[in-house]
Amino acid sequence: MKKISIKKIISIAVSLSIAIPALAGGKVSATTNSRLITQAADTKRFVVYFPNWAMYNVAHNSMSVDNIPWDKVTVVNHAFFTVDSNYKIASTDEYADYQAAFPHSGGWNPGELRGHFGEYKYYKSLYPNVKLLVSIGGWTRGENFHAMASSSANRATFINSVISFLKQYPFIDGIDIDWEYPGVDRSKDPNDQYDRGCPGGPEDKENYTALMHEIRQAYNSSGLSGKLLTIAAPGGYDKVDLTQPDQYSQYLDWINVMTYDIHGAFENTTNHQSAIYANPNDPSPTTPVDIKNKYNTDYIMKYFVNKYQVPANKLNAGSPFYSRGWKNVDKTTGTNGLFAKASGAPVGNLDDPSNPGGQNSYGQMLQLENTTGYVKYRDSYSKVPWLYNSSLGVMYTYEDAISAAARCDYVINNGFGGIIAWDISDDASGLPLTNTISSKLGIGSTVNPTEPAVPELVSAVALGTSQVNVTWNSVSNATSYDIEIDGAVVTNVNSPYSHKGLAAGSTHSYRVRAINSVGTSAWSSYVSAKTQTSTGVTAWAPNTYYAVGTLVTYNGLTYVCLQSHTSQIGWEPSAVPALWKLQ
Repeated sequence: MKKISIKKIISIAVSLSIAIPALAGGKVSATTNSRLITQAADTKRFVVYFPNWAMYNVAHNSMSVDNIPWDKVTVVNHAFFTVDSNYKIASTDEYADYQAAFPHSGGWNPGELRGHFGEYKYYKSLYPNVKLLVSIGGWTRGENFHAMASSSANRATFINSVISFLKQYPFIDGIDIDWEYPGVDRSKDPNDQYDRGCPGGPEDKENYTALMHEIRQAYNSSGLSGKLLTIAAPGGYDKVDLTQPDQYSQYLDWINVMTYDIHGAFENTTNHQSAIYANPNDPSPTTPVDIKNKYNTDYIMKYFVNKYQVPANKLNAGSPFYSRGWKNVDKTTGTNGLFAKASGAPVGNLDDPSNPGGQNSYGQMLQLENTTGYVKYRDSYSKVPWLYNSSLGVMYTYEDAISAAARCDYVINNGFGGIIAWDISDDASGLPLTNTISSKLGIGSTVNPTEPAVPELVSAVALGTSQVNVTWNSVSNATSYDIEIDGAVVTNVNSPYSHKGLAAGSTHSYRVRAINSVGTSAWSSYVSAKTQTSTGVTAWAPNTYYAVGTLVTYNGLTYVCLQSHTSQIGWEPSAVPALWKLQ
């Protein structure tokens, strides 16, 4: 579930055969993150989305970051950031993310953090093994994905902003791209005040893969090779076919398959929103899209593996912590409210009353289970429950603890990577769904915080006659860094650090240490760099090899090389910000 309301689009897959063009910088290894390769084969992920608006709404338990059960999950996805009109990463709620006061908020001094991010910084120091990603997009805020991905220059603008963001907030472990959906051209919903639509076209198929390739490439060339890159992928095979999972999956650490919102009151027949298996009695159509047999968790998870050769352990199945519902259910059709004719949706406690979807939190569904008139049923084929009130003509489809356990068994027995939950703030008091999934997946052991490790791959590169840039790899449980420059310590810095105002031909030494709430690492080894002694800079030329740090002039301006490459026509410094930075 993404924000307030969701309408499914049944779109026929576009058959395209487009080769991915060669990208600057050569090949990127299909081994995306060496830290993940060393995981035990049976280690499972439990990814929970945390919506930044939960703090405002009692239906979301007025949840803030300090309420997340950090000891019961492996990954927290912060929802949502967006791609702004300048094609840069941006918060959808700067007050909640950066300014609101929470128990562990800092002050207003430079380097201190407030809002959700202040809490994240604190809890990452306590739970360094829990990965923290920022999810970009969602159902309502994907309006600029298509344009951003449409050219290498626009992609580079976005990617550069992501790299800067990850270096500014080193406790963030990566990003999750939630583009709903590449290849689908969807106008904004006039009944949803939050929805901005999501333009799309067949060119997204190639551009989506290029985006993933270039993000991974930028990670590797920016000292961020340990950062994570994941996506939220559709639960409908027809939308999957509008992309190239067999190509883009090599650049991803894992794929969160949204095996929910499959059915809802955007249709006039009641059904399960997240069936684990197909029900042979399902009245859904089989053409032009086979919803009856193929719109279920089992089919789509195996579809990624069998058709696109995505490794099973890269795929996480979705679990909805909320309901969908119908009203005006015709009791003369279907069976006990299932597969019955209906129209419209009841207003759930998560809904905008002007545009309802029958969306209740799991806590609200437990209350309804104990409300007179409601009867709970379970589908022996699909392994999920539904709730029906024949006198009110209301039917709800949802996840409960039994179906959540069955979903975990399915993941375990088929070798998939884990479970994603939308969203953690919708669980009931006592966290019954969270506890069920955490227990089934073997998560929940107490983590004792430790001092951070020594920063690795510290490098100093002179940029011209008056500046040295110092970079290092992020330390997973560090919240800040100190740098020693020629014997003097500067606190609370991040990579890259720019040492400016230097004399031409001068040599400077540097070392770095990591900081968190537990303590301080040892210093790294010293590195040094000497500023250039001459201001002579050659003009940019095609078919020329340029190393990182090389200065060139182009159209009267001076640029520094960011990634080693051999130049070619079309890669002029002013056209490719991923390769060159204006001085």
